[in-house]
Amino acid sequence: MMNLKGQAAMEYLMTYGWAILAIVLVIAALIFLNPFRAPEVCLFEQAGFTCNEPPPQLFVNSNGDLMINVKVWNQAGQNIRVKEFMCTNAPGNEIPETGRISAGQYGAPSTLNSGSSMTLTNVPCVDTYGEQMSSQANQEFRGKIVVWYSYENDIDQTILHQIKASVISRTAQSS
Repeated sequence: MMNLKGQAAMEYLMTYGWAILAIVLVIAALIFLNPFRAPEVCLFEQAGFTCNEPPPQLFVNSNGDLMINVKVWNQAGQNIRVKEFMCTNAPGNEIPETGRISAGQYGAPSTLNSGSSMTLTNVPCVDTYGEQMSSQANQEFRGKIVVWYSYENDIDQTILHQIKASVISRTAQSS
């Protein structure tokens, strides 16, 4: 009778070899695709505004302050006047009392026509107390952008509408 131990050993090695190869390929794919990192997202709570084209840029300036660059699109179907805005990490529906930025201070257009966009650059991000946030490069930011505006045809331009966008992104280091 022939000795079949060699065949059994070879079958064992082939079966477990293929399983190990499959595991290595799955691990390599997970490392390459990194599905566990937070996606870069900017999403307004209501229809009519977008801020994800291009995604917002969060960065740390030379002082360690956290800043954001974001492009806001008006797709509300009517012209608006942006009055103030803010970037914050305040939880839930909380909005700090201080830290609002006047749109005129950043050179925002007085009227944002329907279908057009405005770019907000070097906007400081504030915490729950309205104080400048500091951060480091490659940190995850979860917060929101708040925009106060009025419609061009509102009777009383001092009554402001408010809209919030959730922002999730990684910070970068400015050069």
